Amino acid sequence: MGANLFRPKFEFVDLSYFNKMTKSTNRFSATLIILGFLLPTIVLAQSKEVSSLAKELIENNKFKEADSLLTQAIKNNGLSKELFFERGQLRFMRGDYYGAAGDFGFAIELDNNFAEAFNMKGLAIHYNGDPDLAIEYFSKAIELNPTYIDAYSNRGFAYYAIGANENAYFDFSKAIELNPKSADLYYNRGFVRSDLEEYVGAIDDFNRSIELDSLDAETFQLRADAEFEIGALDYALNDYTKAILLDSLDELKYASRALVFNELELYQEAIKDYTVAIQLFEEKYEPDPELYNLRGVVYYNSQQYELAIQDYNLALDLEPSAPLLYENRGAAYFESGKFIEAAQDYTVAIDLEPINPENYYFRSQAKFELNNKFDGCLDLKKAVELGMVEAKKELKEKCK
Repeated sequence: MGANLFRPKFEFVDLSYFNKMTKSTNRFSATLIILGFLLPTIVLAQSKEVSSLAKELIENNKFKEADSLLTQAIKNNGLSKELFFERGQLRFMRGDYYGAAGDFGFAIELDNNFAEAFNMKGLAIHYNGDPDLAIEYFSKAIELNPTYIDAYSNRGFAYYAIGANENAYFDFSKAIELNPKSADLYYNRGFVRSDLEEYVGAIDDFNRSIELDSLDAETFQLRADAEFEIGALDYALNDYTKAILLDSLDELKYASRALVFNELELYQEAIKDYTVAIQLFEEKYEPDPELYNLRGVVYYNSQQYELAIQDYNLALDLEPSAPLLYENRGAAYFESGKFIEAAQDYTVAIDLEPINPENYYFRSQAKFELNNKFDGCLDLKKAVELGMVEAKKELKEKCK
């Protein structure tokens, strides 16, 4: 059997923190997550004193008192769009997105041309789980103010949330056109381009983001992810290392760099990185099967089969219903000469995933090693029936 077939899979088990190794979190524009009180506020003359007091309370973390002050002010002056807007921002900051959306709605009722209120209501609705509806409010804000950078950026996030990545790309591009000095906007467009598999363009955006902010670990991480995808492994290795220097407590960065070390066949370095990633992860969360699986793959690739089996055992203790783990452990058993155990693992994998031709093929190899030609040929035939055309020649030669 060719070496290209009989290998453990460098894939993800699913249901874990590392569902997708190359993802980081998008960034909402800074002005959208900083409460409006800390920026120049939009107030009528009679509301300035209330705003000033509210700002002081917020700066001293007295949020309930600030809410009460604004609520009383609204009772005294229910026609002030600015007071509703400010209370909405306070409630948004405190995570009360439903209440925030209500306040921004009242502000809009008082002034249907209040672009900032449309933008913030869209943001509250998005945070409350309805990006489709949020898009309508962001679009209205843009209609009222075609140069509204934050509204384009927020609508870009909402489009991304519903899978409309091309629309997200255009909105982030428009935001960049309006503000070409924002590292976050280049970061976000690069993120979307990576999802669109436009890796070269994504790298260009991350380059620009790094030029504007050279101390952001996540940007180096995402640029490394894109470089990895196009096979620029040395560049990816360098960027992952920079990301780790900037943030040495993030397990994802070590796990990502380990992927590169594995591809470069620097197995001991990969094992070290996975070991650090496991330690960091388990300091924060429950043990995760994914990292043990990935380190097991590296042990396998470096022909340390017993250590690979140990890691697959640990992964299976955590996720006993993942066929991938049985496949990988079966491969390690096979290379260790433990053909009975290999056949048993492939049998479990087949039970869990009966339409995967590879498991029939690999079990056939274990059966042949055990001098069980009859069952080996049955498995080989099944693999061909399920679409493994590369096994046809072997079937003809071994099972005449």
